[in-house]
Amino acid sequence: MDKADQLFLQFATVTNEKKVPTMSDEEINSKCAQFARMLGLLDAIWSNVRGIDGGLLPTEAQIEHLQNATREGKTLWKQMELGTAQPKWHMSFDGHLVQQVIKYGGLADKADNTIEFQHQILMKLWDRYRDITSYERRETCIRRELRRRKSPEIQSHIDFWEVAKKAINTSKRSQDAADRKHNQREAKRVKREAVVND
Repeated sequence: MDKADQLFLQFATVTNEKKVPTMSDEEINSKCAQFARMLGLLDAIWSNVRGIDGGLLPTEAQIEHLQNATREGKTLWKQMELGTAQPKWHMSFDGHLVQQVIKYGGLADKADNTIEFQHQILMKLWDRYRDITSYERRETCIRRELRRRKSPEIQSHIDFWEVAKKAINTSKRSQDAADRKHNQREAKRVKREAVVND
């Protein structure tokens, strides 16, 4: 989303070179600029909803920023004549999203890491027991292996290594990485605010 303006400008240039003469260059440039603006607004809306920087509840400025981005996004969406029959559009642009942020402080953010990790475990187990021809026997072996992983002894080893992984690392390298990440976040926040204030 950060490069939407640049990408759509390049897209418009390529389209102008290879287009069928049914649209003028200005119409193509205008349409690409609208899509770039729309992507910037959607990025500003969803980034604001998913991460509240100032604590548990959003500030008045964050809510106002979200309301402005949502209002402008809805207007631009209709102006571009994109479909509005989807439930996600209704939730995003008809006030429900803003009310959710005001009432609950944003939307829950769910990482897919645990789901993907469980899929990897199951795929390894299916691969491990693939030679067993009986479906029932194969599933019994997989369930037994999954139960074995939940035994108290194995869980104590996992807990020990989880604590060891969380040991505070105060090295210069990790501090530099944290500073870079903070600077990138701050630059994205400033850019999102600039999109809405344009």
